[in-house]
Amino acid sequence: MTTSTLHSLNLAPAQPSNVGDAFHGLVVAGHRLALALWAAAGSLISVGQPQTAKTAFEEAEELRAFAVEQIDSDPRFADDLFAAANRHESSARI
Repeated sequence: MTTSTLHSLNLAPAQPSNVGDAFHGLVVAGHRLALALWAAAGSLISVGQPQTAKTAFEEAEELRAFAVEQIDSDPRFADDLFAAANRHESSARI
């Protein structure tokens, strides 16, 4: 039978874990995360005047203006845009 012995030179004993310190670290990290999320959400909110919703007529006119811009490069696409604007405007009247 063979016996092996391992001699450790300078291994410090493991520190006992402190659950209270770990929980405190977790709470601090969660607080910082919440503050960062709150700041990020606040920067996304506009402070100006609330925007009113566009009417179907205004949306259709914007689409027609875009169709006019596209008519030279792609007439078929422009025709489709004009038709879509007409459908959108007529569906809102119902």
